[in-house]
Amino acid sequence: MAETDIWRDFKYIPHKYNFSFASNTTYGCGGTAKAAFFPVCEDDAARLYFALKRSGEKFCILGCGSDTLAQDGFYDGYVLSTVRLSGIAETQTAYDGTVAISVSGGTKVYELLAYCKRRGLTGAEFLAGIPASVGGLAFMNGGADGKCMQDIVRSVKIADKNVRVLTAEECNFTYKHSTMRDITCLILEVKLLLKRSVPSVVAANIARRLIERRKLPAGRSCGCVFENYCGVSAGKIIENAGLKGLKMGGAYVSPAHANFIINCGKSSADVYALIAKVKDEVYKKYGITLKEEVCYIGDFK
Repeated sequence: MAETDIWRDFKYIPHKYNFSFASNTTYGCGGTAKAAFFPVCEDDAARLYFALKRSGEKFCILGCGSDTLAQDGFYDGYVLSTVRLSGIAETQTAYDGTVAISVSGGTKVYELLAYCKRRGLTGAEFLAGIPASVGGLAFMNGGADGKCMQDIVRSVKIADKNVRVLTAEECNFTYKHSTMRDITCLILEVKLLLKRSVPSVVAANIARRLIERRKLPAGRSCGCVFENYCGVSAGKIIENAGLKGLKMGGAYVSPAHANFIINCGKSSADVYALIAKVKDEVYKKYGITLKEEVCYIGDFK
């Protein structure tokens, strides 16, 4: 690799050449990036993020890759991976039993819930089984079981023009959306508000959610591809349009849940084409334009 400023100044950060998107996203497809960096502390992550912005180099931020579709072929840029940016610390307890914890942005859901079980903290169990990072879930106000991140987020620390903290109100959480989706930023830390409980109760709540998650379609996917439309299930809209089982190349609409597109091939282009086809058919039938939850990395044509 050529000795660019980014490479010269940040090669002390754990890194990997020829980073594979197929191996690092739940869709299991996509090409390679020229390199990925894996910062292990907030300071290094923020410094790298600012340097990448100044450099003009192409780059993307990737966590667990659970809601992401990356282009095929060569991505001529860097990946700033948050998977090693993990850690949890209890910061404050109120008299009413409310507990504030600071969670590094790359912390995986299972790591957060393991901490909650040990400490007897309740409120985050609805996230059980989601293969995502806490930062990624805050970014898109993700959730399950009728709950979402805005129910438990107190603040979010980000790097954009500088390092700053957004209050929950400043995050402007709405359905599948937050301020962080409207700006270019790196989520460094999420402060959550939970409640004191009993470890066995927290464990039981998590177990129940995991049982429910087993009902979801198996296979390589990003979970739900589309947002619900005006309170109506996107999966139901797609099903009513007669699109269950629709296949393009190595991708198909799940017969079990029409808002899941399963990848059984190697091409992101097939998945992308099927997403576009579903959107087109739904629009033709109902005049509804479905909006994707999935985030794209690279160029799709």
